[in-house]
Amino acid sequence: MALLPPVRVPRKIPRPIPDDLITSTLLTADPRTRLMILLGAEAGLRRAEIAAVRREDIGGPRGAQSLFIRGKGMRERLLPISDRLETDLRLWEEPTWLFPSPRGAGPIGAIRVGELVSEALPGHWTCHSLRHRFATQTYRASHNLLLVQQLMGHSKPETTAAYIGVDLTAAALVVQASSLTF
Repeated sequence: MALLPPVRVPRKIPRPIPDDLITSTLLTADPRTRLMILLGAEAGLRRAEIAAVRREDIGGPRGAQSLFIRGKGMRERLLPISDRLETDLRLWEEPTWLFPSPRGAGPIGAIRVGELVSEALPGHWTCHSLRHRFATQTYRASHNLLLVQQLMGHSKPETTAAYIGVDLTAAALVVQASSLTF
């Protein structure tokens, strides 16, 4: 075994879903799936985190509202949310779990959240591509990888960096700036 070369896992390219596809999907999705999509696109939640949102997790004063998240490895974080998302969450009528299981006790399953979101989004886009979109947009707005890392609930900045899509327009400008003139 010691003589075998290490297996190199190729780095995947981030695949943030384009905003126009999200917008068109939000116009046609049922209210439950629409809220799931917003939690993925505007809060960057994993499908398991979306499934586990409870009414009591929404807090804070207007303009500084947040969502309490229990993420992977039982790590907890407080995530600021937009005014619109806060309003949508508070208007949702479920008393405890925002997305209760049809069997009664507890929340809907994470796999089912992923299925509902994937069925609503066009083509090959998934719940995880909404998370890539959130990472990309928050990084473009802040240029602060550590802030995005905290918002995403990652333990390593390298993981966060793998979620951030390259701004091709900005990259083209940088490449043009390095172009020789002769």
